[in-house]
Amino acid sequence: MRFGVALDLGSTAPVRPQLDASVALLDHAEARGFVSAWVGESYHASPQVFHLPASLMVLAHLAARTSLHLGTAVLLLRAYSVERLAQEVALLDQLCEGRLTLGLGLGAPEVSQRTGAQLSGRAGPAFDEALETLRSTWATPSAAPKGVVVPEPAQQGGPRILVGGKKAVSVRRAAELADGFYGATNYTDDLLLRQSAAFWSKRGAGAAGEVATTRLCLVHEDAEHARTLARRHFAAVADYYTSRSAWAGADGPAEAEFPLVGSPDDITRAVRSYAEAGVTSLQLRVAPLGTPPSVAHHTISLVGSEVLPAWRDPEAGSNR
Repeated sequence: MRFGVALDLGSTAPVRPQLDASVALLDHAEARGFVSAWVGESYHASPQVFHLPASLMVLAHLAARTSLHLGTAVLLLRAYSVERLAQEVALLDQLCEGRLTLGLGLGAPEVSQRTGAQLSGRAGPAFDEALETLRSTWATPSAAPKGVVVPEPAQQGGPRILVGGKKAVSVRRAAELADGFYGATNYTDDLLLRQSAAFWSKRGAGAAGEVATTRLCLVHEDAEHARTLARRHFAAVADYYTSRSAWAGADGPAEAEFPLVGSPDDITRAVRSYAEAGVTSLQLRVAPLGTPPSVAHHTISLVGSEVLPAWRDPEAGSNR
């Protein structure tokens, strides 16, 4: 299991101070064994507590300010032309010296309306074609279908691609056309674990791959105090999902879940259940807008000292 930090960056407050606070949080996390930083994106019609648009631009800023691996969780394909996306991802991979993972989701139809980008044809086949185009472009840039990608990605063949989605076709796409599956914050554990099992079933025994997810996380020595703090500081994010009926279970809309809120022992048990189900990468959302830095930093400290050691590879010196 590898541990990362998922950043909450919203449009209801000035962006640069949020990024400065995030860098301080990432420095704290890296010193305690975390290995990656992840940024989502949304294209809202009004200010929201999360996310910002243009996640690649945000990560380009962070590339010079942290040595952690970077990821999109997730970038919305409907906001981009595939050719432009191939170029921008390649450039970002150069800027971060090959530390990039590209998490991709389709995005709602209004994303295209707000950005002016349009997928050609039906969404599903267009998503498949986009993945194939990215791969072929990065693998042989000089033979790219619509021109050369300059510069080429730092990683040979381009960054790893993870695909998100609630449906069975999303798992098929992740297993056959990408490197792994990404489960969003609003996926309940039953949905996440079902998608994980389906991914590994389609991927095949012994095959390489990744199942990653983002989870809201608040840890305190006193489990009840952790839950009290989470009710206070996670309310805006939880209400965002609840108001949109966006908590997603295996059988449809579901109630909010916070499996990574509690004591270090509670979090250790939850992480173990994820690992047993095939989850390989866990990104913690510890600082939704309004969370005091002291609370977020305390969560990172406790996870680093009480949870991560069980997952550390003594030979590699990092999370496994």
